[in-house]
Amino acid sequence: MGATADLVPAASMRLVSFSSENAENGKHAANAIDGDPRTVWHSSFSRELAEHPHELVIDLGGPVEVRGFRYLARQDSGWNGAFGETEFFLAATPDGFGDEPAVRATFGKSREAQRVDLEVPVTARYVWVRALSEVNGGAWGSAAEVGVVGAIP
Repeated sequence: MGATADLVPAASMRLVSFSSENAENGKHAANAIDGDPRTVWHSSFSRELAEHPHELVIDLGGPVEVRGFRYLARQDSGWNGAFGETEFFLAATPDGFGDEPAVRATFGKSREAQRVDLEVPVTARYVWVRALSEVNGGAWGSAAEVGVVGAIP
């Protein structure tokens, strides 16, 4: 996912919760943080169509001075679910997210990792990712990887 020296290691992160996943074809939510760009998280579409927002709550494994995020769209030939408008919230506890995101981004159609930086680093343990739209205007959400740019304080 581009330069990874400043990313929180995938092995340190754990998925706390998610809005939906398409388990029927192995597109589990945990795939978004497994460090493998060949796996994909995809919102539910087999049994029922889940609509926006599509959400992940990630435990970073301990406090991290978060400086930004990276988003890697699915690496196959499809664009279904590729994040468009996205919000990233930060908190010390899994239920301590405020009303305002730490940063907002609008991602485009790119197979390269896309980065969004915070104006000021924030120390947090939990990240809440909210994909509000999809690059083609569809109802889906998908990610090969969601990375957190930061360092242990």
